[in-house]
Amino acid sequence: MPVDFRKDKRYAHLTLEQVRAIYEEERELARYLLSVPPEERTNAFLWAYDELFRRCPWHPAMGEVRSPQDEKLIERRVSGILPFLGCPIGSHILEVGCGWGELVIGLGRRGYNCVGIDVSETRIGALRAFEGPNIRFERCEGTTLPFSFGEFDAVLSIQLFEHLHPEDALPHLVEVCRVLKGGGRYLLETPNRLSGPHDVSRFFSDTAEGFHLREYSIADMVRLLRQGGFRVIQVVLRRRHIVNDKTALLMEKLWGLLPRAVRRRRSFGLHNPLYVAMK
Repeated sequence: MPVDFRKDKRYAHLTLEQVRAIYEEERELARYLLSVPPEERTNAFLWAYDELFRRCPWHPAMGEVRSPQDEKLIERRVSGILPFLGCPIGSHILEVGCGWGELVIGLGRRGYNCVGIDVSETRIGALRAFEGPNIRFERCEGTTLPFSFGEFDAVLSIQLFEHLHPEDALPHLVEVCRVLKGGGRYLLETPNRLSGPHDVSRFFSDTAEGFHLREYSIADMVRLLRQGGFRVIQVVLRRRHIVNDKTALLMEKLWGLLPRAVRRRRSFGLHNPLYVAMK
């Protein structure tokens, strides 16, 4: 059953017509992205996000443009990741799909050497002003990473994986594993399809039809991470409770027996897990 957009603080200030326009534009562009052949996919993704923002300048993601200057937001995001990073100050960190760069900027200020990549020229162009000796931003997509083998101690992606073309999900994980040093960690947060959809589709449909090209369950993610080359997988619920993959799979199996409406109300943190995958 669709969700009332007025209960979502990111969309509540918009009119129904504006929200519907975002949904229709995302749905159209998502269908295009899913149909593009692999050899054209990189350029298609680079174009599609800026095209969405051009068509819908009221999109909530554009309203976040000032967030690199929001010190409280930066601190909150960094504090939510630091306990799971597992590497000392001075380490090399890559964020794939860095958005408005809060994590890259915040971790850079704490002494980490950080690189943020994103497909949006609009975002990367704005973030150039925040670059420094240990903070860098580049425009590229997340399937073919322009970095050397074992270049990073940790890789982050927060709400990125669901935006990838489904055919690129496993190649992306293989690429992340390649650029990680031995023993490095991939911190990946992505919403659980069992309580979805989690994109703008949730206001109009029971399936993801917008820029969440595919959402994944914990079972899906554990299988893909292992296929991608990661040997140890932990699952963090509500950014506090760490469980191993077997426990998370059992919890999800029991949770999945509940009706969707109940799963949305009683998620137990399973709706938006953070995966800590070790190479």
